[in-house]
Amino acid sequence: MSECSLTKLVTEAVPTETQAEIADAVRKALAKHGYARLTTAKIAAESSKTEAGLYYHYDSKDAMVAAFLESATGFLKRQLEELEATDPEARLREACDRLFVKFEDEPRRRTNIAVMELLAHAPHNETLQGPLLELESSNLAVLQGIVEDGIEQDVFREVDARGVAAFLLAAASGSTGFYLALEMEDIGPPLHAQASSYIDSLLV
Repeated sequence: MSECSLTKLVTEAVPTETQAEIADAVRKALAKHGYARLTTAKIAAESSKTEAGLYYHYDSKDAMVAAFLESATGFLKRQLEELEATDPEARLREACDRLFVKFEDEPRRRTNIAVMELLAHAPHNETLQGPLLELESSNLAVLQGIVEDGIEQDVFREVDARGVAAFLLAAASGSTGFYLALEMEDIGPPLHAQASSYIDSLLV
């Protein structure tokens, strides 16, 4: 059995409430310290559980990080489901607002930087690779679904929905690297303006 499969089995055995608490502790610790400096002691400091308590549920730090990533999968979809707007244009703009994090949004900025760091480790870390793939695939599917709805409703012109979704997701991920991580604050307003202009170009 692969390490990724083992992690999945361990996660499924953890009570849902405990999963959520540990995942939130990992998120907070990652945002504060980044992946390279992350330790189980730092995760425990953000949790009501001791280090030993964390290891009772997960057998490694990476398994805990994987649990956080699994909890984050579908987050964008859940956020958009809470919106009153059903118009594809409004939903796509809102999705981009959530993906293109603003610099002043400190908690989300630090979390996005941490996820970017995890992505850099994914090719060499099987435990993280699967959950990261699920997370990004989920976001891609949400964006693609919105664009497809827009085409069907004649809101968007005929475009490659998956290609548009991939472009927006890649642009948002890339902005994390130079805009958020390198603190190029002046790039923020024109970046968000160009993302909006791109959506304008999709309209019928």
